[in-house]
Amino acid sequence: MRFLPEIMLVLSFPAGILGYTLGMHVMSSLPLSEDTQGFLVLVVPLFVAGLFMLPFLVPFFDRKAKQDLAAYIRSQEPADDDSGDAPDGE
Repeated sequence: MRFLPEIMLVLSFPAGILGYTLGMHVMSSLPLSEDTQGFLVLVVPLFVAGLFMLPFLVPFFDRKAKQDLAAYIRSQEPADDDSGDAPDGE
């Protein structure tokens, strides 16, 4: 299970291609005017592809965010020890 987010990242590309082709097929089959269909054929399939890819991408970015947060917390710990507010012991 250690490599599951990376495997899902790779699987997101075929899912995106599937979503794009499905969106393109649906948009090209709708009876719309030339201007409207031209714009929607560009935008809607990309949106559908993104929706298809999203469940596969979330675990990868979640793991990376947790790693970055842990690194940030580790970098802040030594700064807390050198606060400079402690008396010199006069």
